[in-house]
Amino acid sequence: MSSLFTPYKLGPVTLRNRTIRSAAFESMGRHFGPTQQLKDYHVSVARGGVGMTTLAYAAVCRSGLSFDKQLWLRPEIVPGLRDITDAVHREGAAAGIQIGHCGNMTHLTTAGQIPIGASTVRGMRAGEIEQVARDFGRAVHTAHDAGFDSVEVHAGHGYLISQFLSPYTNRRRDEYGGSLENRMRFMRMCLEEVMEAA
Repeated sequence: MSSLFTPYKLGPVTLRNRTIRSAAFESMGRHFGPTQQLKDYHVSVARGGVGMTTLAYAAVCRSGLSFDKQLWLRPEIVPGLRDITDAVHREGAAAGIQIGHCGNMTHLTTAGQIPIGASTVRGMRAGEIEQVARDFGRAVHTAHDAGFDSVEVHAGHGYLISQFLSPYTNRRRDEYGGSLENRMRFMRMCLEEVMEAA
């Protein structure tokens, strides 16, 4: 038998096999919350036999939202998310959620403010940087309350963390810009909050 179909221990979570439905934006939310369609989709993936299915593209705060069909991870949607994770667990799979912030790829209509980024559109102020890092940690607590087994931090594809990492989108002249070490500072802050919360 292939080891692909044998159990695997991922941190404190034991998966029934080594297959994971990776996070890819489903566009099945509504008003920044879960829907029956989102539940049905992930339950069907779990029923298909994967070890874990991952809900995608959940914003850690309002300013990180790009689309109405995107999840905004907050206490108000915990019951709806818990309904999904309970159903996924009943099928024998684990449930993960991807968290992130879209940065300058947000919109005034969804984020409720002018898009923010490392330095483009509107560069984040130091206090905002610290708050969004804390929002990543708070999102982990919310994900736990909703029954998720794991959290994946989205740090790619040109979204906020990636905007800080790249010298093309980070032209800051403070401790968050310039050298690679400085450009990594925001990501490290977010990950420290996530790991402490976890």
